[in-house]
Amino acid sequence: MSKNRKKRPRLSRAVHQAPPNRAFEQPPQRTRDDNFSLFHYTTASGLIGIIETKSLWATHASFLNDTTECQLLSRLLTPQIEADFRELIPRLMECGAFQPEIQYALRGDALTTEAEKATSAILRAVDRSSPIHITSFCRHAVGAPECDHGLLSQWRGYAKGGFAIEFDESQLDDLILEETNAHSYQGLITRQVEYHDHPKAAKIDRFAGLAAAALRVAFRESAPNLAARPEVSQLLGDRDLESYIEAFVQAVPFLKSPRFAEENEYRIVALPTRSAKLVASTNDKRPWKEISFREGWAGSMVPFIRLFKDLKNPLPIKKIIVGPHRDQENQMLAAEILLEKHGFDVQVVKSDTALRF
Repeated sequence: MSKNRKKRPRLSRAVHQAPPNRAFEQPPQRTRDDNFSLFHYTTASGLIGIIETKSLWATHASFLNDTTECQLLSRLLTPQIEADFRELIPRLMECGAFQPEIQYALRGDALTTEAEKATSAILRAVDRSSPIHITSFCRHAVGAPECDHGLLSQWRGYAKGGFAIEFDESQLDDLILEETNAHSYQGLITRQVEYHDHPKAAKIDRFAGLAAAALRVAFRESAPNLAARPEVSQLLGDRDLESYIEAFVQAVPFLKSPRFAEENEYRIVALPTRSAKLVASTNDKRPWKEISFREGWAGSMVPFIRLFKDLKNPLPIKKIIVGPHRDQENQMLAAEILLEKHGFDVQVVKSDTALRF
């Protein structure tokens, strides 16, 4: 009897299990809107790096400035998963599929914690195979003052009085397709960030059954005989955690707090295969996309990838706005010299935003 009880999975084991690595292909999605134009705000050092390397940095999602990045979906799903656990676990106990002490997990906040771990397991699996990297733009309405002078919050928060680079969105889409073919990615997705009605934006119905899938993984790993019993199998369903990965990737990077809505952000979300070894194991003929590192705030180390580096076609830069600066004229001249040196024939204009750095 004691042996049988040891084989029964505990709830914590159920939600700690992560799905195995499995590549999924996401073709570039074109979401162009001619009523808007894309602007990337950056510092002076950022502009120098972009022009000199003819590439854009895509930062690992866990290292972005907004500390809630990639957490909003988990907050949406946790109550749903917790409710499903509360329904499933007593029924599994009736089948003799759980140790009696599992009832203690139903008390207090313990089950909420376990529900949070279920979503974390999927995110960890994504990170192990194809970590999410993000490049951000602001979408300004064509003809709006921001298209000529930039957005004040961006000058303050990101560019530090630096520069705003306007890109041709259609040509950027072409570059994304070229990048997809040039390196091993599990996906390159472009879309506007959603600030409101997150359940609708995430298509929350796609995550139905996630609690049962988490439990199914635990039973399959530690108690396959129990999992094979018809009454248990019927309760756990036939979905694995890995079947939710695509839905997670489609939703997680595109949900953001409404407090950032002014930015009207548009993103390139890149999922490079994490290691050269993993690329080889999947028989992907495309070369591995190298991960680079830079210094972030307070001396932190930040992983990123360089998008579009060494591609045949150049970055489709339409215009550069020189941000508010105490020596704006000289900054404009420096930008013109930088562009000329690296073969860019691009208009450079000055923002009239009154802000001193």
